[in-house]
Amino acid sequence: MQIQFNGDIKDISAMLVSAERYALGRMSYIVSWTCNVIMKNLHLITENDKQVMIADIERCKDYGHDIDKMCWGELLEALKK
Repeated sequence: MQIQFNGDIKDISAMLVSAERYALGRMSYIVSWTCNVIMKNLHLITENDKQVMIADIERCKDYGHDIDKMCWGELLEALKK
């Protein structure tokens, strides 16, 4: 299904950063959902925002549960590629 988004790539990219920052450190389903959505849409993230996400994830002191830490690790690896 096609959707229309009233904005540009920079807006979508910024929203994905906002979602990442909201979910980082939480211990709920939102972590895996957010990581999965971001990984499916890496093509929509600007290079600058990728670097922001990488720094956020690397600086995080508490990723939540082990399963959350695994999700963040997978996203970090995908962002660095």
